[in-house]
Amino acid sequence: MKKSILLGAAALAAVALAAPQSADAGEVKIGGYYQFRMVSTDNTVTNFDGEETANFWAQRLQLNVDMKASEKSHAHMVTRVLDNRIVQGSDQTFSGAVGSGSLGAADWQVRQLWLETEAWGVGLKVGNMPIALNDGLLVDNDVTSFGTILLAKNFGGVTVVAADVKVREGTGDGTNNGSAVNAYGVPVVAGSAVANQNDRDVDLFVLSALGKIDAFDYQLTGAYLRGEQFAHQTAYAPAPVAFGALQDVSDGWIALTLSTKIQGIDLVGTAIYETGADVNSPVAGTKQLEGDGFFVGGRAKGPTGFGGWNGYAFYGAKDFTSPQLGNNEAKWSPTWDASGPGSQDLMQRVLTGYNSNTGAANGANAGGGTFSNVSNMWGAGAGLSVNAGAWTIKPSLDYAHVVEDYAVDSTTAVPYINANILSAWGGTLGFSTKIQEGTMLDLSGTWVNPKESTTVRTAGTVIDTMHYIQASVKMDF
Repeated sequence: MKKSILLGAAALAAVALAAPQSADAGEVKIGGYYQFRMVSTDNTVTNFDGEETANFWAQRLQLNVDMKASEKSHAHMVTRVLDNRIVQGSDQTFSGAVGSGSLGAADWQVRQLWLETEAWGVGLKVGNMPIALNDGLLVDNDVTSFGTILLAKNFGGVTVVAADVKVREGTGDGTNNGSAVNAYGVPVVAGSAVANQNDRDVDLFVLSALGKIDAFDYQLTGAYLRGEQFAHQTAYAPAPVAFGALQDVSDGWIALTLSTKIQGIDLVGTAIYETGADVNSPVAGTKQLEGDGFFVGGRAKGPTGFGGWNGYAFYGAKDFTSPQLGNNEAKWSPTWDASGPGSQDLMQRVLTGYNSNTGAANGANAGGGTFSNVSNMWGAGAGLSVNAGAWTIKPSLDYAHVVEDYAVDSTTAVPYINANILSAWGGTLGFSTKIQEGTMLDLSGTWVNPKESTTVRTAGTVIDTMHYIQASVKMDF
């Protein structure tokens, strides 16, 4: 699909992903895709003699609507008509609510909706839009959106982008934003009366510069998060911290991404420094959140005589905290992010305390003392793309390990990280081919072998391998 035309190639690569196709003036265009998938998966680490394996069919229909008033003014909407719907029943209809026949998502979800225009030579984007910062390692999106006002201006080859991302807007309803989950999908206590809810906003302010120096493209970003008197577990990262009411939290990040091409090899490297959260009236369990930390990560890819290769490596210090807005996860490989209806992100699921598939804690396999795949974790992986006639074969291998297995907060003697799984290795093998124009068949299997910590071993839990096998057909239109 064509990229948006407003901000220019550099700005789009940095702050917007998957912008739908543009239309001629006065036109409305509709596109999207339909995907059907057959799944067999064991996404838990406990051994119940095969009883934990799930087998099902799932489907998804996504519509992208592009509305263009002029060359510089257009709006875009991404809608999931069906999302992860189980295929079943002899006479089934679909409703807008999660219920029988649903696999974790309601129907007719407007995922993104935003307007782009230009005012007095300044690019302007407003609404709920996709945002990616610094190779998706500072902020990323997965068909999610961020309520944002974004300005962009080019100064002699340097594009400057400024944005206010409204992570959470207090509504004044006095019931914890009227939801049983926080702004990140993490369950919280609902219905608790909170006075002056309209003051409890959470904003991420971003200033980013993009340009080129010699053979290097760069993005330099400063980000500052401010949470004003918000209650319950509404921190900016899904963490095991139940913040009390009337607490202010702020944090900051400086990120630099450099990319270049050397002898046909694409190289991208990112370094991020986090200042550490400033928590007003800290409560037990915030020690890691308040510590400063750093993250470094890199990707590489290049051609071969039979296709291509790719690799990645990363390290997130034990006290590094990511902004973690929405489903913000580094998409290192298919083992980390399978995508599509019924997908199972096995490495993400087993090694972090946050389940990207359901938006809830992982329970028995609650991860290894980290709450995103860029925090308190290091890892590496490599993959190939092999052209074999009409088929493309993609094997990949991944490994990741928790940096530090916290057990007790030394200042409060309260456990705040309890690593069930210390490391895991695995990989994905995929086969894909075009069966008709715009229609692809994809077959893949993922296998992950977790290694338990002494906590699990002492408890006598039997740790088992995980798998995810899928066959899907996808039609883009």
